[in-house]
Amino acid sequence: MICVRTPSTLFAPASLVIFCVWMCAADGADILKADVHHEGNRYFLSLQAYLDAPPNAVFAVITDYDRLHELHRRVRESRVKRRIDDRTVEVYTRFWGCLAGIFCKGMEQVELIKETPPYELHATVIAGQSDLKSGRVNWRLAAEGAGTRLSYESEMDPDFWVPPVIGDGLLKTSISRTTREMIQQVEERARATGAGERRPTEGQP
Repeated sequence: MICVRTPSTLFAPASLVIFCVWMCAADGADILKADVHHEGNRYFLSLQAYLDAPPNAVFAVITDYDRLHELHRRVRESRVKRRIDDRTVEVYTRFWGCLAGIFCKGMEQVELIKETPPYELHATVIAGQSDLKSGRVNWRLAAEGAGTRLSYESEMDPDFWVPPVIGDGLLKTSISRTTREMIQQVEERARATGAGERRPTEGQP
């Protein structure tokens, strides 16, 4: 096993949330479409899903920054670093993960997150305080029946070396699988939370 203990990783969700999914269980969030590709060293993920919980409850979960580490086992620590105003916050996260059991890394990350409750969240990596050259993630939520249609987009430019033995296909598969697992956990927590417990203010539909 090659285990490199440095402040960077292959599977961190950038923002709470930058790249997270294992294959969903049969009763989990319904993944409608997903795509992972790369351009040079920059990796892109887009995903659409249906979550069996209302937008208010989903938004409450993804903005509960001090508990993001509960959404995925690779997130070891999460906390608000500072709140700039009512809808802008800096969030610190620390991750640890292994790829195919042979390449392990850790990563620290600070993101500037802008909230538009309860329908949109945009996060941008602060490069000088993070182990990514750049990164962003967008969550867009729309009410659909009793649940939520999620459009999720993310991209990252890793600031670390990936051994050639890992291969591009394996890295893309890990990014995709990790994100699905996180989204399923978001759905489960949102269903338990209930609509509007934490974010009663409605934005534009």
